[in-house]
Amino acid sequence: MATQQMSVTMTGFAATHPARHRTITKLVTFRMASTPSWNDNGEWKDAGTLFIEVQCWGRLADNVLTGVVTGAPLVIAGRMNSYSYVPENPRTNKDGKEVPETVWRLTATNVGLDLSHSVSTWSLRDRIREPQDGQGATSGDGGAGGAGGVGGAGGAGGAEASSFGGFSAVAEGDGDGAGGAASGDADQELATAGDSSAPF
Repeated sequence: MATQQMSVTMTGFAATHPARHRTITKLVTFRMASTPSWNDNGEWKDAGTLFIEVQCWGRLADNVLTGVVTGAPLVIAGRMNSYSYVPENPRTNKDGKEVPETVWRLTATNVGLDLSHSVSTWSLRDRIREPQDGQGATSGDGGAGGAGGVGGAGGAGGAEASSFGGFSAVAEGDGDGAGGAASGDADQELATAGDSSAPF
């Protein structure tokens, strides 16, 4: 099995909620969707979207677990790792030789909010209380921008709220309820529609 790594900075959207590893408690992973773009004579064009697994360790893992939500625009710095292996049922080339598979992972050292896509307010909120005496679950008061509980929306200007763990992300809109990012943003649409299963 061959391995290699390089230092990179990537931008994109969280395609899944972060999840703690089943057996390695210091490890949290999630999938990120990133679409490279370039300017072709004044017209921006997009390449294919890359979905990659992001690994976070230690204190960063704890903060990412409670502070990152699906669809959040992110800037991530870290080490890109790859390894090659031959699966049980490998593909073969025209000469009949087995073709190894290559897997890429980004081990993050820093994870931050990318404000070039939207202006978001992150606010600490009370965790959802467990239902008691047959009553439904309730959440704490909304944070900055009038964010409500899970899946709720509040505040003036049609702010859209998304919450997970202990934080709420509120994308401030311009009154049309579309939020800070453009509704046709291909990256965010792909991220929101991404596989919700844990990438491990």
